[in-house]
Amino acid sequence: MQLRAERREESWMSNGPTAGHLPSIDEVLADPAASSWLKTALRSALCRDPVDAAHDSEILTRLLGKRCDRILSGS
Repeated sequence: MQLRAERREESWMSNGPTAGHLPSIDEVLADPAASSWLKTALRSALCRDPVDAAHDSEILTRLLGKRCDRILSGS
């Protein structure tokens, strides 16, 4: 999973930003290497209250991270 994220980050970092650079929403939406799922989620979130969208995305991050950890650990 980490390798896939690193490849996407590299595409956002193609102009040489500093390490740890987080692309802007517009950069992600314009990036052909960004997944359609991510772009759809961003477009959907932009129509919502930003506090609610940020809170929900944090929960989603934790849930998917936990699922990923379970899958990678084989349990």
